[in-house]
Amino acid sequence: MTTDQKHYKTIDMPFYNGSIGPRLPESILDFHAHVWHPSHFTIDPWETNKKGSKYMVTSTTYDFDSLLKDATRIFPGKTYKAVCFGNPTPAADPVITNDYIGKGAASRPAMFPLMIAGKGLFSGEELEKTIIEGKFLGYKVFLNWYGDDYGDVTIEDMLSPVEMKIADRYHLIVLLHVPRSDRLTNPVVQRGIQKLSEDYPNAQLILAHCGRCYLPDQMKSAAPSIKNLSNVSLDSSMVMDPTVLEILLDNIDSKRLLFATDFPVPAMRGRRVYVMDHWVDLVLEGYSESAYRVQSDNMRASFMAYEIVLALLRAAERIKLKEKEIQALFHDNGMEIIGKVAVPAPV
Repeated sequence: MTTDQKHYKTIDMPFYNGSIGPRLPESILDFHAHVWHPSHFTIDPWETNKKGSKYMVTSTTYDFDSLLKDATRIFPGKTYKAVCFGNPTPAADPVITNDYIGKGAASRPAMFPLMIAGKGLFSGEELEKTIIEGKFLGYKVFLNWYGDDYGDVTIEDMLSPVEMKIADRYHLIVLLHVPRSDRLTNPVVQRGIQKLSEDYPNAQLILAHCGRCYLPDQMKSAAPSIKNLSNVSLDSSMVMDPTVLEILLDNIDSKRLLFATDFPVPAMRGRRVYVMDHWVDLVLEGYSESAYRVQSDNMRASFMAYEIVLALLRAAERIKLKEKEIQALFHDNGMEIIGKVAVPAPV
């Protein structure tokens, strides 16, 4: 038995069987999962000299089989579904990536594909053709920077009327990783989200990582800005602080919060914590070196995906959500959004 197998048997599974599995519905929907292949990259994203290129180092291969293997291992006994997409950075070719995602999801009914799209990447005609023929449910918005080099990027730099008019027409999902170091707390970013919501009321905007608010003070500042935007939801990928989610749920209906992981990242064992005004990933030894990642062998830890689940459960309990509402966080809320997408069948 390897060290990993021993850890899985003696630590991961007892924790899962005691604290995680019994609290989850039989089917779970992960609203934020990546898949990719080395052939998608025009350059190795973690071997460049670009600022921010070491922001989140993972494996250069994480295909559909890898995702499903991790999901089966981490959530045994559950039916796993995922909203999935490729690497949305300048390191990968979006055309090759989208082709892979569309074809891979077509043969896996529990995979719901988003195409990589963003301002200037595709014409309206190309975009609409890809959406319809690839049976995509919307966009994972292209990150037109490397890692954390998002400087003065605005929402308007990432999305244009070309993408949003089509999203509004077909009620598409628009999954957006907001820019800037101060995230959704930034007034410019807040106004950008508000304008998208108001100008394109049928588009279904999802803010990845809860608007990248991993700290309570960030969410306290950010949540009021989206409180009344009914077509703006948030995914919980890599958010592991229950206070953050409690603050969010004090401001929005729980139907607007979606369980999400950000696989492959939370397949690591550890937890995202915060120190002063920034997050840090505290993980066990043996993972690739990366910015904001601290390794230690002086702790017990299990999969980060479990910490995301626990944060949602603890926040939901604190604000006294009903059990049906808690269960919906992990499946029904996301499926309701997927059900609203109205892409016509290919001719």
